[in-house]
Amino acid sequence: MRVDEAPHSAVAPPAEGPAVPTVSPTAWMGFARVAAMAAVVLVHAYSPFVSTTYTDLGGPTWWTAHVVDAALRWCVPVFIMISGALLLRPKEEDVRGFYRKRWARIGVPLLVWTLAYLLWQFWRDGTGFPDSLAQAASGSPSIHLYFLYVIAGLYVFTPFLRTVVAHTSRTGLWWFAGAALSLGMLDQVSALVDGVGGVTAATRFLPFLGYYLLGWLLVDRGPRPRDAFHGSVAFVLGTTGTVLGAGGIATAAGEWGTGAEYVYDFLSPTMIVASVGAFLLLRAWGTCLAGLGARSRVNRTIAVLSGLSFGVYLVHVMVLYTLRDLGGTPDGLAGLTAAAGYAAATTVVSLLLVAAAQRVPLLRATV
Repeated sequence: MRVDEAPHSAVAPPAEGPAVPTVSPTAWMGFARVAAMAAVVLVHAYSPFVSTTYTDLGGPTWWTAHVVDAALRWCVPVFIMISGALLLRPKEEDVRGFYRKRWARIGVPLLVWTLAYLLWQFWRDGTGFPDSLAQAASGSPSIHLYFLYVIAGLYVFTPFLRTVVAHTSRTGLWWFAGAALSLGMLDQVSALVDGVGGVTAATRFLPFLGYYLLGWLLVDRGPRPRDAFHGSVAFVLGTTGTVLGAGGIATAAGEWGTGAEYVYDFLSPTMIVASVGAFLLLRAWGTCLAGLGARSRVNRTIAVLSGLSFGVYLVHVMVLYTLRDLGGTPDGLAGLTAAAGYAAATTVVSLLLVAAAQRVPLLRATV
């Protein structure tokens, strides 16, 4: 996702002797962005089955979609952790320059795509001005654009967080991240009480501060030999807990409601565990791929897709909903197959649209 830039790989020769390729510590992030981009598209393709829009609760179709959805919901936390890993590294950078650069990177797309989706929803669904204004004020003008408001809020405080990172012990930072994640979990639990909770565009980022810090801490500590194993265990345990927890609550209630939605939330305990596991796994796998060298066909492809992934995130909902409106969605196995087809077609069409937009000067800044 092109929210933050990092070199895909680097080659550094030793002081003496033949050149020995070494992998940049950020080389794996391109692979992680591409994987998260694909996961986002699949989540939006299958989530209407989970929420019982296209199928009944509890049947084979529902359980299949539920497992797929639950296994991929790490995508947004991973994007946030990648941003934290890149931007919280203490370094000398003018605050004004930082804000100017981040405005170009996230501020312009936030304004443009907020307006674009509000207009599109007015055309598609007849959403009136008061509802559109409420969606924008809440920082969620579309089902996925809340991410821009989260990242924008985190960027506002990044220069100050860098100072905290530079002058706080690692133990203190782990406590800070843990406390922030705990507050995020408490915030989500409190929202289950009727009449409590609610976020705005200005505060939407706050529950995700723990993920932002955690991304830097996990990368700064360096890769460990058993990261892939620990990541696998965390991912399996977290995903299993999400599947069983949300499925059990929905089955007991007889509907997909707030209790099941809480387990699916990015800040539920099971999703935090699954997201950390996915982050460790993607870093391990991405580092292995980066070892092939930046000139390998695989890594050249990953680099191209990574550069397009931010734009794909922004445009894919329009593409997916349009395809689904045109083709319809049947129930049963045919519906699951159609969802996979829509996800694949959406990815291809979105990639082509973003690649074309990046060649147009006025559009390039929006994707």
